[in-house]
Amino acid sequence: MNKFVDSNVIIFAFTNSSQKQECRNILNQENLVTNTLVLLESYAKITTISSEAHARAAVRNILSLANIKVMDFTNNLFFESVKRSQKYRLKISDLVHFTTALLHNCSEIISYDRNFDGLDVKRAEP
Repeated sequence: MNKFVDSNVIIFAFTNSSQKQECRNILNQENLVTNTLVLLESYAKITTISSEAHARAAVRNILSLANIKVMDFTNNLFFESVKRSQKYRLKISDLVHFTTALLHNCSEIISYDRNFDGLDVKRAEP
């Protein structure tokens, strides 16, 4: 079963955080899904914590992993997310992540973000 990986997992995996090793372990699992919006969020945050070169390397690393499917942020994904905005009171970026997880049959959203609690896809921490 697929698992969706949120940006905070990638950020912690590529910065000096107490969760670094747990997050790196997650990134080595099979059947992972994320999206290009997660990569953008990760790149932006890693740039503020470290450097642009380090952020580029982190995103390149994710893109090179065969076990992670990176789904494009398309018009279709955006509108599927907006359809859910009344039912799920999430900010739009979290709706895009949640919708990606739904559309790709993910059993979990791997994230430290508690905004994903209580949804149709369970949240799990690394």
